[in-house]
Amino acid sequence: MRESRVRIVPASEDDVLTFARTRCGNEHDARLYLDLAAQASSGAWVAKDDETPIAIAFGYASDGEVQLCELFVEPSFRGSGIARALFERVFEDDGDARAALQFEPSATGAVALCARAGIAAHAPVFRVAGAIPREEDLARLAAGEYRFGAGPIDLATHGFAVDGLDREVRGTSRRALHAMLAERASGIAFTLNNELVGYAYIWPSGRIGPFAAASTAFVEQFFGFALVSLTRTYGASWCTALIPGANVRALRAMRRAALRVEHVSIFASRAFSGDFSRYLGCHALAF
Repeated sequence: MRESRVRIVPASEDDVLTFARTRCGNEHDARLYLDLAAQASSGAWVAKDDETPIAIAFGYASDGEVQLCELFVEPSFRGSGIARALFERVFEDDGDARAALQFEPSATGAVALCARAGIAAHAPVFRVAGAIPREEDLARLAAGEYRFGAGPIDLATHGFAVDGLDREVRGTSRRALHAMLAERASGIAFTLNNELVGYAYIWPSGRIGPFAAASTAFVEQFFGFALVSLTRTYGASWCTALIPGANVRALRAMRRAALRVEHVSIFASRAFSGDFSRYLGCHALAF
């Protein structure tokens, strides 16, 4: 590669679509990819070798945090400084905003980028997956001492409470992301004594998340209810979720449902202020 031929430019819709097609495993992920790139706080950026896109990066801003959603460089071009240049483009206009991202434990380049930017590794994130148990088994998982109300999330009604819960568990409110998710997934609002005490999203692809609970005591029941809802709403037989290592109640529910850990990543953040013991991630693109 002649380094002088590589240039970094704003990504066109066609550039983003090209990467969405190759980087996403299903249409639901691809649509979220396109949505997030379109709303990226500093825009979406591509590196091109002549006119061929070889790398892409974009980040999503919410309530004082910028999360790096995507940073991908074609393998044959790695080690040439492209990743660092794209990383800096994503964060250069965001001033004192908190930065966040996920990376592979073996990704030494990502570790180095985080170290230079003052972004500390915060928590392991387990991607769990497996066949959804029979409904009678799920009913036992969803059963408990609390009698929650459950209905669709309505941001006009629940928005203020959802924002407050997100700030507690994720460290940032994400109203625009919830609005986006309303078109991609089904949101469940959990109430107790007429107050919102949690929420969970379920996806046609079998994904659970994001998910937040006002108390760790509610986590296992919410998780069980989400699994039941996946089967009833979408006829799903398989599920997947992103569980932070701090959420021991969700990991316990995972074991009871006979799900398995299939991948581990690291969530890193500058000045993280949430509580992952009551949270499940949305997606690798927007944890």
